[in-house]
Amino acid sequence: MQIEMKVIEGLKAGNECLKSMHEIMSIEDVEKILDETQESIEYQRQIDEMLAGALTQEDEDAVLAELEAITQGEDVALPEVPTEHVPEIPEAAKVEPERKDVMKKHNREMLAA
Repeated sequence: MQIEMKVIEGLKAGNECLKSMHEIMSIEDVEKILDETQESIEYQRQIDEMLAGALTQEDEDAVLAELEAITQGEDVALPEVPTEHVPEIPEAAKVEPERKDVMKKHNREMLAA
């Protein structure tokens, strides 16, 4: 009997909480939040695809068309190749890209979480 009373009291408290939430939020607010969440999920999926290097069919077709144009000898505007000597990179500067890669990985993990 005591357990049943506690269950009933819990249900009453839950019902009161739901009533107060209904007063605070309308159905339109909930739908708006759900839509924004869905848009955010889609945006994150697009970012993940870009970071993973996945090409859409349209992108792949454009790349293949560009390759075809280059290999067929058509006039394609290519950038000028630099002729001056490229300086050596100091050892300290070589370590920096590794650190950036670690930070990028950490940031991707944080976004995924």
